[in-house]
Amino acid sequence: MRKRLSWAVLLGVLGCHSGLGTPCDAETKCPEGLVCSFPPPPKEGGEGLKGLCDYPLRGQDEPCSQAAECETALTCSNHFEPNTRYGRCVPGRASGEACFQDRDCATGTCEGASGSALDGTCAG
Repeated sequence: MRKRLSWAVLLGVLGCHSGLGTPCDAETKCPEGLVCSFPPPPKEGGEGLKGLCDYPLRGQDEPCSQAAECETALTCSNHFEPNTRYGRCVPGRASGEACFQDRDCATGTCEGASGSALDGTCAG
C-alpha cells in the first residue's frame, strides 16, 4: 500500500506543472515554462487586469485539441476533420469555406454557424 501511494505522489508531482492556474499580473510573474494569460478586457469599467499562469499558445503546425490553444490568428484543424479529437494549429480558412466559429476564418467572420457543427461559411 505504501509503495502505491509513493508512486501516486511521484506521478502527481511529475505530471502537474507547478504554478499552472495561479494568479498573475504585471508584477507577479509565472514560473518558467508558463505565461500570464489575460482574459479579454471588460467592455466597461472593471479593475486592473489579472491573469492566470497557463501554457503558452501554440504556433502553426503544433498539436491542439481546441482553437483556444492556438495563437490568435490560428485555429485547430480538428474543427474540419470529423471524429478527430486532436489536430494542428492552422491558419484561418478563406471566404466561402466551411467553418465552426468566427476564429476558423481568416476574416474573423463565420456566418450561419450553430456552434455545434461545421455548418457555417467564412464571410469575407
